[in-house]
Amino acid sequence: MFLTVAERRGFRAAARQLGITPSAVSQAIRSLEERIGAPLFSRTTRSVRLTEAGERLLAHARPAVDMLSAGLDAASGLGGEITGRLRINAPRPILPLLVNRLLPDFFDAYPNVELDLVGEDRPIDIVEEGFDAGIRLGNFVQIDMVAVWLTPPERFVVVGAPALFREHGRPSTPSDLQNFRCILLRQSVRALDHWQFVVDGKRITVGVKGPLVINDIETCIRSALKGVGLFQLPHSLVMSHLERGDLQAVLEPYCEEVPGLSLYYPSRSQALPKLRAFVDFATQRMRRAFKPDDYLPTPAER
Repeated sequence: MFLTVAERRGFRAAARQLGITPSAVSQAIRSLEERIGAPLFSRTTRSVRLTEAGERLLAHARPAVDMLSAGLDAASGLGGEITGRLRINAPRPILPLLVNRLLPDFFDAYPNVELDLVGEDRPIDIVEEGFDAGIRLGNFVQIDMVAVWLTPPERFVVVGAPALFREHGRPSTPSDLQNFRCILLRQSVRALDHWQFVVDGKRITVGVKGPLVINDIETCIRSALKGVGLFQLPHSLVMSHLERGDLQAVLEPYCEEVPGLSLYYPSRSQALPKLRAFVDFATQRMRRAFKPDDYLPTPAER
């Protein structure tokens, strides 16, 4: 009950999720607070927020409950039924790729699994924030983590609108970028104002400047389409625009190849039937070469 109130930020919302009355939730939390000797939530008429004591309890309670859930799932998995809620954290730009390649076939194969996809661009601790697995670019492996590669390696490309090149010309070498307007992606607290390339077999870093800084890749792409400036990103994200000629790539001989997407999860979670099912299904569907329509809306939405 404590975890549900903390996640839903409200007693009534927690009660609805748990299928009990708000008074039962309130009484249970009050009993827990009396046992601890400190208030866990700060309540107002409009909001419910964790106190310092509540934050400390949450930091320990969530991993403990996750381990207990993993044990229950592992035990129930012996019966062969794959069921439960699976929380996956992934960068927002790749959510269309996951939808196009995995759904709805995954639900047809595993109708009793609830898939909770959360788009999050900042690096997070998936265990601390209650996720079963995460997806990130590159070989992301932390202590007690298992990583499985999902997509092939690909190049980072620099793209711009044809109108921009007609007006300002095209950069011939990475150092020429210092004379061009660039669109910068913000990650967490800093903008990515240094782009990497390979020149004569050596990796170099070029500082770039731009009139626009955005914390959303899709909006960066839209800005590049408008001719605001040049933008660097994985090739697969703009394949459709390059194929149609809405964007053009420059500096291709100097573009760096990077590892593809990896799925990672705590090693102790390997026993979860629902996670094993997702890993097996995703690796079968995700490892093929990219296509221009991988990131486009489904046909009904176009």
